[in-house]
Amino acid sequence: MKKAVVLLALLALVGCDEDDVKDILKGQTKVFAVSGVQVKGSTTGLPDGYYELSELNADTRALFPAGTEDLLINDGVTVHSKSCGQIEVGDEGLCFESGNKSCVPDEIKKVGLDVYKIDLADIKTAADLDFYPTLAAELGGLFVQIDYDDISCPK
Repeated sequence: MKKAVVLLALLALVGCDEDDVKDILKGQTKVFAVSGVQVKGSTTGLPDGYYELSELNADTRALFPAGTEDLLINDGVTVHSKSCGQIEVGDEGLCFESGNKSCVPDEIKKVGLDVYKIDLADIKTAADLDFYPTLAAELGGLFVQIDYDDISCPK
């Protein structure tokens, strides 16, 4: 009975994603940082196309969780694996914090992600290093829940 209660609590925390539940049971979770964005119809004169985050100006980069794997490693966070993802930005827009804070501009139509699996105990450290937790509830609601699609990493 206790296992069923724990499983139901985990499902309530992370949703119905079986992989997330398995990771939690192993004491791991995923965090992501934005690697690049697809721009279309920019009012600032930026041509349509896909841009690495490093190619954008500092004000635009500041809108995104922009940590790097080196930051995690240098701060003692073990990276168990790396994968990639993307977020299609719909008409409703995309904000990384509750209260419509850290919202991406309308001309950004797709956001590329670097996703890292780390120990659950390191999630606060990763957030402090400019990563976004895939389990937003872990940080007391400071962040909103964001779904992303897994994609193959570019070579």
